[in-house]
Amino acid sequence: MTMTALAVGLVLTMSGCGGQSVPGSTGATGESGVPETYAQAEERFFAMASGVHSVIMAIEPAEWSVVDGAYGAHPTGCRLGLSEDAGYRLIAVRGLDLPGRDPRLVADAAAGAFAALGVDSDVTERGQGDAREVTVVAEGGIAERTVVTIRPATGQVRVSAETACAPGSAHDLATEVFAEDRLPADVWRRLPAFDGPSSQPSFSFPPDGPLYYDESGTPVQPQPESA
Repeated sequence: MTMTALAVGLVLTMSGCGGQSVPGSTGATGESGVPETYAQAEERFFAMASGVHSVIMAIEPAEWSVVDGAYGAHPTGCRLGLSEDAGYRLIAVRGLDLPGRDPRLVADAAAGAFAALGVDSDVTERGQGDAREVTVVAEGGIAERTVVTIRPATGQVRVSAETACAPGSAHDLATEVFAEDRLPADVWRRLPAFDGPSSQPSFSFPPDGPLYYDESGTPVQPQPESA
């Protein structure tokens, strides 16, 4: 298992997000944006994580992998629109292989879950043979954009969501999420490796919390019950 995506996120959060922090906020962003508080960021996370959980459980109530460490609680840096102000976003990716499953049934289950959450979605099919892909795209509601991708040739199903770029420092927010002033290189070990029927979302991963991956990046089995 690789942690490439999360490693990139760590680099982004530890550089290029300057400005002095406002106590209880996610960092200064300049005159055009008021930085969000930790509580606001947590609210964004729970809306996204709970929504994604509802979608994946509607598709298949199983243990979904957290792809490339993208649990959703680790902020990454972004730019606010066309401005030069720094911001942050949260990204969650879940994956499961369902070989032999009718892709349209998977898409219908995802669309039904979005509808239950009050979010409209569009189903699109493209490609043929091994390149065939069915996607379900929803915008708004649980995140800025949520995409379910189904690849019939392999049975691979991926659900990815990302929040809108919000004002605040990704680095300052990460130091609150992980309760450390300087983030260690293996902070990803504290993030859950799976999202299953009994999973509960968490936005706090202090140093004394459980580890979900060993030093090689292999998920710990069984996974700790709570963060």
